[in-house]
Amino acid sequence: MVFTKLIIAGTTGYLAGHASRAILASTKPKFDVTILTRVDSGKAVAFIPGARVVPVDYNDHNGLVKTVAGADAILSFIPGPSSKSIDRLLLKAAQEAGVRRIFPSEYTLDILHPAAVSLLTEGGIWPDDPQLFFTTLVPSAFMVSWLEGDFGLFEPKNRKITVLDSGDHYFAGCSLPFIGAAIIAVLQMDEEKTKNKRISITKVRATMNQIVDIYEELLGTKFQRAQITSQEFLNKRNADLAAGNAFAALLDGIIVGEFNGCGAGDLVDGLAFDGDGLLNIKRKTLKELTTEALKKIGTI
Repeated sequence: MVFTKLIIAGTTGYLAGHASRAILASTKPKFDVTILTRVDSGKAVAFIPGARVVPVDYNDHNGLVKTVAGADAILSFIPGPSSKSIDRLLLKAAQEAGVRRIFPSEYTLDILHPAAVSLLTEGGIWPDDPQLFFTTLVPSAFMVSWLEGDFGLFEPKNRKITVLDSGDHYFAGCSLPFIGAAIIAVLQMDEEKTKNKRISITKVRATMNQIVDIYEELLGTKFQRAQITSQEFLNKRNADLAAGNAFAALLDGIIVGEFNGCGAGDLVDGLAFDGDGLLNIKRKTLKELTTEALKKIGTI
């Protein structure tokens, strides 16, 4: 059975806006969408064409149960460390309201990989509950955002890249449109096939050095290649945690797990994902993605 009546939690962050627009633009199937916003955000309730926008207090359990009642699925796009606590509040409400599926906000590398558990499970991992019906999509890196220079390390405008360790370790990633299309495909799949599954979705694999080579080819100039070790980033992560800077520590942990060759960010099996034939977007090469990224930021 297709999940068509959806609750979407979260409207900010890299993924939320794009995923919501992709879901609302879908016509086959057509989704019935309610988008939750924080009642205490201090912002006026946004008008989002095609969706109902409902302000909620995530700590008001009874109110949350009433809001999600009747939905087929809840998709959380809450960004950053706060997703850990809010997703659990959504889970509790979903279980009481009889919602059939919840998609937690873990759109990152494989946080359950042995090498990543200590890096990315501050605040706990998703509950291991036989009564819980969930689906987690694991895209690894937001590849195009990295290529555009949004997260540091890659600085195409400055013709510079900071390479972690050797720079020769493979990692996987997706563009935001690919993640949006994958979500729509999974919502249509046989729900028994996706129940309590962590599904890898990979658009392309690359190494940091391969990306530098493509930058240099496309821009016709040499890049400065700085180097930093995994241990230096681990030290930075620990310092950020000690200082109470949870978001920076999260990004530090993602960088280490993604680029150090441990395997947590290299989701090879995701290259085979096609949503049982329902994925309606084609994979592109690293060079094609890099070209699009450089055009978007105006360097070519």
